[in-house]
Amino acid sequence: MTLEIQIQTLLFSFFFGICFSFLLTTNYKIIYHETKSYQILSTFLFVLGSIFLYFIGLRKVNEGIFHPYAALMIIVGFLFEHYLHTFLQKRIVFRIKK
Repeated sequence: MTLEIQIQTLLFSFFFGICFSFLLTTNYKIIYHETKSYQILSTFLFVLGSIFLYFIGLRKVNEGIFHPYAALMIIVGFLFEHYLHTFLQKRIVFRIKK
């Protein structure tokens, strides 16, 4: 695998981690519903859809070859979006209180 494809894989995995975290945040009420059966079904469909989208994108980027560093970049992207979200949320709440 060439260096260019590896960099594309890293960037794709990083941005997928950001998108996954954003989708998880926006679908919080659906995934963590009061009814246990609804919660299990919605979580299963959310994860299945996310995996499906990731591997379609990975197939476009590098012919579907998965490497451990791609999983690491998904986690880094997820954490980046989470910390960015909490940082911005604190800033917006702070400005509203003034």
